Amino acid sequence: MRNHTFAFPRCHSPRMPLAIALTVVGVVTTLAAAATRADPVEVINAMRAEGCARGSSPAPPLRHDGSLDNAARELTRDGRLEVALGLAGYDAMSSTFFHVRGSHTDEAIQQVLGERYCAEINDPRYEDTGAFQRGNETWIVLAVRKVPLVLEAATVEARVLALVNTARAQARRCGRDQLDATGPVVLSPFLTAAAIAHSRDMAQRGSLGHPGSDGSTSAERVTRAGYTWRATGENIAAGLRDADAVVAAWLDSPGHCATLMGPQFTEMGVAYALAPGKNPPIYWTQVFAAPR
Repeated sequence: MRNHTFAFPRCHSPRMPLAIALTVVGVVTTLAAAATRADPVEVINAMRAEGCARGSSPAPPLRHDGSLDNAARELTRDGRLEVALGLAGYDAMSSTFFHVRGSHTDEAIQQVLGERYCAEINDPRYEDTGAFQRGNETWIVLAVRKVPLVLEAATVEARVLALVNTARAQARRCGRDQLDATGPVVLSPFLTAAAIAHSRDMAQRGSLGHPGSDGSTSAERVTRAGYTWRATGENIAAGLRDADAVVAAWLDSPGHCATLMGPQFTEMGVAYALAPGKNPPIYWTQVFAAPR
């Protein structure tokens, strides 16, 4: 293929070790002319069904949403995804779009997007898609609707604990590493306190990261909570709407999966904090440790 150009005209993504937080990304691609017009929705869903890249897990198919067709059409006028979604009446929690210039076949668009933007296309948190084509240009939008976040802390704790212990009871592959099944963990109020403090700190800043706003490390926050430890680890996330989604995302990330499966850990704390009016609107912290 000739004359490929790629650009990100609008991109906001907090720095983070786990790319769970969902962001708005614009992708502009130019393809050489071809005779057959692609069906963008079918192309994206075919890529998700195959796992997109070698070693990645298949993602559920996206629903074709007419509102996102309208949003894609609005992108031809303004180019700002937030504006397009607002005009289309789609209240998105997270979204991304791809702009492809040039006539193209299904195979051409799949090859170009798959080589460079597989992570966005295969992101299991996106639920809807829509597209608009005009002449030799195609706009594709992926999004998930914003839903009210009504979570009860004790219920979330219990659900995360159950999911974690179910995962730990089974041997699994975390990236390239095959890990053995290991023993369960129990909830610790001290570790939960450390998790609460860091989730609230991230939510207040609107930024995902392991360092605290005061420069503290996870281990230091565990110590501050009154826990004397011999081993400790931390997973964080943002944008996930419930316990099932956040644990699934951690298990899908090799480093976070390895922490969750760590046989050295015997106790866990988990907490979330809401960040109203911010995107993402929720931040999660999971702390593992073993007492000295």
